[in-house]
Amino acid sequence: MKILISFILLFTSFSATYAQNTAIDSSKSITPTIKDSRINKLDAAYKSTYRLEGYRIQIFSGNKRQPAKEARLRFSRIYRKTKAHEIYEQPYFKVRVGDFKTKLEALKFKNELNKHFPNCFIVKDEIEFKD
Repeated sequence: MKILISFILLFTSFSATYAQNTAIDSSKSITPTIKDSRINKLDAAYKSTYRLEGYRIQIFSGNKRQPAKEARLRFSRIYRKTKAHEIYEQPYFKVRVGDFKTKLEALKFKNELNKHFPNCFIVKDEIEFKD
């Protein structure tokens, strides 16, 4: 038993000494990686659009795709600068518009939308915004 314990101690001390002697030589140079230029474009596009918790206004909800597309088109004709998002959450097709950071911004736009979409309401959603 004493022989086994002494053998284990000798082995562990030898392996620790060997590990210290095989450190990485910092004088060796590292070759650079070749990167496709398209990766830089994708990275820039990803970094330019951030997603965070905010508000949108839902103008349509129904179980058929065509009326949702019509509502989105109708909205886009009236408000060309505001983005409309068509979402499918089973079994409903929803159209949500705008990307608002605060509920107050969404409320102001909702009051304007009430003329054209009287049943619209504010929902909390993940929004996009650019730098």
